[in-house]
Amino acid sequence: MSLASLLYKWYKETPNKTFLIDKNSSLTYEQVTKNVAYIASNIAPGDTVVHIMFNSIQSVINYLAIYWAGGKAVAVDPLTSAEDLRFILEDSNPDLILTDEEIMKRENNVLKDYKVIVNKAGKDVFTQPYEYREDEVGLIYYYAGIAGRTMQVLHSANRVELNSAVLYSSLGLKEIRSILTVPIAHVLGNSILGVTLEAGGTMYVMGKFNVDETINAINKYNLNYLSTVPTVYDYLNAEGKGELSSLELCVSSAAPLFPSTVSNFKNKFRKDIVQQYGFTEGLVLTFQPKELAGVISIGKPLPNVEIRIVRDDGNEGNEGELYVKAPWLMLGYKDPKETAKVFKDGWLATGDIVKIDENGLLYFKGVKKRMLKFKGYPIFPRDLEEILKTHPLVEEVKVIGEDAGNLGQQPVALVKVKEKKDGLEEELLNYVNSRVAFYKRLKRVYVVDKIE
Repeated sequence: MSLASLLYKWYKETPNKTFLIDKNSSLTYEQVTKNVAYIASNIAPGDTVVHIMFNSIQSVINYLAIYWAGGKAVAVDPLTSAEDLRFILEDSNPDLILTDEEIMKRENNVLKDYKVIVNKAGKDVFTQPYEYREDEVGLIYYYAGIAGRTMQVLHSANRVELNSAVLYSSLGLKEIRSILTVPIAHVLGNSILGVTLEAGGTMYVMGKFNVDETINAINKYNLNYLSTVPTVYDYLNAEGKGELSSLELCVSSAAPLFPSTVSNFKNKFRKDIVQQYGFTEGLVLTFQPKELAGVISIGKPLPNVEIRIVRDDGNEGNEGELYVKAPWLMLGYKDPKETAKVFKDGWLATGDIVKIDENGLLYFKGVKKRMLKFKGYPIFPRDLEEILKTHPLVEEVKVIGEDAGNLGQQPVALVKVKEKKDGLEEELLNYVNSRVAFYKRLKRVYVVDKIE
């Protein structure tokens, strides 16, 4: 099955049940399904379709329409801009781009050379959803988590749905009334949509995160499932007012969770936070059962997930790099050579360092791969280094992380230059930051004589 197949199932069984809500409107499963089919009429099976939209009901409809039609969804974070976006479009060569007015206006210079649909359009037709083959690509992420440089990560549409099914079975909730606070283009956002569809549930879609709107939506619609990044919990702790009594499960993912975040949320809202762990190449792989809340652990492997922990000497132990097997791992990278580097006899090397205790609980200890996290977003030093290397005065460069507290790490650049001049640090800073999304921007540039 694909996510669109799940939508069709609930359209047949519960057409009048509310599926999507935002602060202005709500749509039933029947209304969403018909809108999805209309958008899908623009797409042919096998089409490559870039989806770059801020969260909205229309964004969810457009995303599901790609699966409905049998396309390949290239899920792009809406903050992706300028040179980053140009690279993705040139590399993926999409048949169609689905976007919104804000992004179309912001990125018109990049998007103008492609076939683009802004918001809603389509024919008044209705066909059943496309049936993907088991190993047919349905979802493409651009990511560099293991490989170290940004490239296509290819996923089976059916395996994406399988991951949602197994995660849903592990949550301990029958009814799902969720809230989407993170981009649908992320693994976490995709999993929230998937779990909601597995349950035939209801999802509140938030455009851009807002503390008051989050609390009001949870209370107004009796939402019971909050799965988000640690910084959202920090914002709720700092600015939130009122109760969150309807929440039955609060999950943190995508970045390290600090004990202070957990204790402050417990003290303020009387709710526990548990964790799940995943990454772009592997989707969601572990979940912390609610009865183990209070321990800062990423939990235990989901059903059908096998793990090995490999030490630096190549032997297995209780702390080292995590290797995984699961029936929903990526099909591979676009580059077969890069795929071969990360799969070892069927095991995917994650690049993450974990520890396992006597009870089988896993603890995240750090990363082996070159990656920083800021506000839950991944930042890959190599991508920033490649941009800096194109500046005519740059001879050598190394990007490292600088501590940003609970927000993670911000990138800074050490640069050896061919010729020094006044204001060069500021020039290089602007040279990079004008080309990347806000979360990837360098905090500062240091011109140095030598790079170790």
